[in-house]
Amino acid sequence: MVDLNDYLLKLSAELPGRFDYARNLRKRFVFEKLARVVDEYLNDGVPRTLLLPGLRGTGKTTLLAQLYFYTLSQTSDVIYFSADELHLLGFGLHEAIERYFKLFQPERPIILLDEVQYDDQWDLTLKVLHDSRKALVIATGSSAIRLRESPDLARRAVHIGIKPLSFNEYLHLIGEEALPPQLDALFEWEADKLEKAVSRTVRVGGKVEGYLRTGSLPVALEFDEKTAYELIFSLIERVIYKDLPEVRNFDSSTLDSAMRLLVLLSNPKGERFSYERLSKVLGISKGTVMELVRAFVASGLLLEVPPVGSVSKKIRRSPKLKFLAPSFRAALLSKFDVVEIAPLLEDAVALYLSEEGTLEYEPGKRGADFVLTRKGKRYVVEVGLGKDDYSQVKRSMERLGADFGIVIGKEFEVNGNLLMIPWWTFLGLV
Repeated sequence: MVDLNDYLLKLSAELPGRFDYARNLRKRFVFEKLARVVDEYLNDGVPRTLLLPGLRGTGKTTLLAQLYFYTLSQTSDVIYFSADELHLLGFGLHEAIERYFKLFQPERPIILLDEVQYDDQWDLTLKVLHDSRKALVIATGSSAIRLRESPDLARRAVHIGIKPLSFNEYLHLIGEEALPPQLDALFEWEADKLEKAVSRTVRVGGKVEGYLRTGSLPVALEFDEKTAYELIFSLIERVIYKDLPEVRNFDSSTLDSAMRLLVLLSNPKGERFSYERLSKVLGISKGTVMELVRAFVASGLLLEVPPVGSVSKKIRRSPKLKFLAPSFRAALLSKFDVVEIAPLLEDAVALYLSEEGTLEYEPGKRGADFVLTRKGKRYVVEVGLGKDDYSQVKRSMERLGADFGIVIGKEFEVNGNLLMIPWWTFLGLV
């Protein structure tokens, strides 16, 4: 059996080499926020606990590696632990951290923890560590369910979600010049700024399809499309067969159904199925379908968009389900169908809009793709690669009493309370 002291001494010596791959990689935008937290702690000594929940493949380990080097340039009082590695060696998270304190006696320790959900007592360990005010703790976890359901940390820790890449962040990571974010200009109807954005996005228009297919997940950026799809599909399998059993008591048969459910939802026709229809197609109960959807939403694979209307309508109608990362849908489609850009675009639009306010959809055959309520104003949003008219938006605006209508299509135009913007320009606004 490995001696814990020996392991810690070896780990401390090997970390720079282990993370050498990350030295020259470009950093995700959230890195600057985390670096400021480190700087504040080193200056004032006030400990905090940060939890970084996120999907597999969003670059959380690389983020910690870059944060490790940033911290190491200022102090030697930094250590990184992988909870799944500790679990494999038979060590508990609490045991390893306490032994680190005793062995290294750091003055202002900074503890970087990866995949904390692999330790059965991770939430209690972090609570005790937080309450003891011994260290700055920054912890990641791929299972958002466990991270967000911990009552012990809900009021103590700061949560910073690590989300899929925006188009701008994708451009930054592949070495292109990022565009200035201007999503506010869209909702404030600032035509001059939007017209300039249309001109700026011309130079990166050729990158948009690559972003939607494989570029929303950092883990896939280095690979060709076929290899990237295989890698992303394997991540989906790990979420289903490794992460979900950690948080829900699903048997093997239900987990197989979970994979079939995702495949079905990846098809644009399948995502419009009601829970009842999904239940019949999959041969499982409606309750199981709903439980699986809740698990996928909580774990960050799917985004749930409820129908617009009263509470009773929201209960009666099934939500619209979008993939949080377009690349997940693309990888699933690549296995069984043709990968078309249109549904991937809707996924990206849904993610962007969901962060701006209350996002809903209008039920019915000719209902609006999305209805966004933002700062007291209601926007009807239609999405389509070739959309070039306002007819559907106008009808939905009349039915819903909306203030503004936006068509994310192929042209740029501002016409009163109606606005049309090219879809590639919209992606470049975030």
